[in-house]
Amino acid sequence: MLCLKPRATNSTGFHFPFSSKITRKNRGFTLIELMVVIVIAGMLVTFASLSVSNSADKQLETEAKRFVSLVKFATDESIMNTREIYLKIEEQQYSFVEPGPDNTLVDIGGDDPVFRKRELPEHMRISGEIAGEEIIFEQKKDEDAIADFGKIGIFSSGEMIPFSLVFSQDDGTQFEVTGDYTGKVEYLGRLQ
Repeated sequence: MLCLKPRATNSTGFHFPFSSKITRKNRGFTLIELMVVIVIAGMLVTFASLSVSNSADKQLETEAKRFVSLVKFATDESIMNTREIYLKIEEQQYSFVEPGPDNTLVDIGGDDPVFRKRELPEHMRISGEIAGEEIIFEQKKDEDAIADFGKIGIFSSGEMIPFSLVFSQDDGTQFEVTGDYTGKVEYLGRLQ
């Protein structure tokens, strides 16, 4: 004689042939599983922050190299057109100017987009020395105060007022550029 046992089914009527042997309780994550997730999330955040940091460093390096290229171009322009050009250095920008009437400086960027005023992003700064004197950026307090910018002369003879400038950003990364009396301008790279 054949005897049939009733089968185990769930509420939908689906048959689980081994459900009487396997019982599984609802449970949370184990400590190991949580630690693995936290380690993976930490690695992703680290890689993302390194990527952003490298991007900012690259942007700063590009600004320093652009500065060198523009000064070289201004030197050639000055020699070829017997034109005196000055580089006006401010803490977060630089521009090319020339002597105007009554000892004023006239911006030449309006006539020539290559020499337009270059503004640095908020997290970048320029510092350094011009002719051995440290550039001190102070806001003018009165008309007799020293101007709050540095001035580098680029002369038609091919000479230049020597300088050593540092392009830096808030995280401490710095890149140096220099120029000497002979008009030689160099990008020296990252400062340690």
